[in-house]
Amino acid sequence: MLEIHDATGDPGQSRKPDYSSNRTNGAGSKELPTDVHFQIGVIPVTLRTPLRKLRRDYASLYDFARVDRKSPNSFIIEVTPKPFSLRHRPRFDVSINGHLQFEPSRLAEIIPCIEWSINWEISRSLSGHLQLHASTMEKNGCGIILPGESGAGKSTLAAGLLARGYRYLCDEFALIDTDTLQLQPYPRVLCVKKPAFPVMEALGLPLHGRKHYLKGIKGYVGYVKPNTIGDASVASSCPVRNIIFPKYQAGADPVLMPISRAQAAFSLHTYCFNLLSCHRNSFDVITSVARNANCFRLVSGDIQKTCDLIDDLVRGQSSAHAKIA
Repeated sequence: MLEIHDATGDPGQSRKPDYSSNRTNGAGSKELPTDVHFQIGVIPVTLRTPLRKLRRDYASLYDFARVDRKSPNSFIIEVTPKPFSLRHRPRFDVSINGHLQFEPSRLAEIIPCIEWSINWEISRSLSGHLQLHASTMEKNGCGIILPGESGAGKSTLAAGLLARGYRYLCDEFALIDTDTLQLQPYPRVLCVKKPAFPVMEALGLPLHGRKHYLKGIKGYVGYVKPNTIGDASVASSCPVRNIIFPKYQAGADPVLMPISRAQAAFSLHTYCFNLLSCHRNSFDVITSVARNANCFRLVSGDIQKTCDLIDDLVRGQSSAHAKIA
C-alpha cells in the first residue's frame, strides 16, 4: 500500500501539497556519503538514501545526467527505511527538501514516488517558468509542445518522435522561460504505462532494465531513457514553433487540424500548473507563445501514421523556411 501525504496523483489532477508544515526530514546543504547528484536539464537533483540498490537503480536510469557535485539549489530527495513494525505497513519515507510526500511499502513504488515528488517541487518552486502539462520535443532547433491530460498519448507520441530522430525535452512539463519564451529541458525518463510496453519495443525503445514499477492507480509502468537512441537525443533550450493538442483514439486514422492562435492560447490555460504563481503574468506569456507558433489539434491513432503526419508538417515548414531564406 502506498500512503500519500498531500499529493494524490499527477500535478495536473490533484491539489498541491501543503508546505506550511515545519516538519523536516533531515534535508540540508551538507553532503553525505549516501548522496548522488544529477543535473536533469534545468532541474538539479540530489538523491540521499542508505539503500544501495535504490541508488544504483536511480543512477542507472539517469546516468546521462550524473554530476559530481551538489548544486546549491538542488532538490534533495531523501528515501529512508522505517523501523520494522507489525502494526504499520509503510516501509519507507520519501521526502523532498525536508517535506514528507510518500510512504510506500514496496521498493517497486519508490522511483515513481521520487518522480512525483520532483514534479510537485517543480510546480511549487519554479515561478520563473510557465509550466504546462505537456510533452515537449525539438527538431531542427524548433520546439514542439504537445499539451494534454493524462491518457492523451503524450508520452507515447514523444517516444515515437524520439525514435525518428527528434530530440527530447520532457514528457510531463513544458517549462517556458518567462523572459526568453524559450522551452527549457527537463529530460526525465519517459514513463510508459503497461499497455504501451509493446509499442515501445516496436519502436526500438526498450524499457530500462526491462523492469516494471508500481505507480499508484496507474498500475505497472516502465521507464525509457531518452538517451537510448544516442547521447545527442536530449535537446537544449529552443523557441516554440508548433503547439499540437493530441487526443488518442484507438484505431483512428490520424488527423491534424489547424486551429487559431486564440483557440490555442485559451486551451493552454487549462494545462497550466502555475497559472496564478508564475512570476510574470501567465496570460501574457501564454498569449506571446501562441502568437509565435503554428497551432493544431491532433487525433492520434497508430503511432507510425501519427508520426508520419507530424514529420510531414515539420518537413513542410523547414522547406518553406529554406525557400524564404
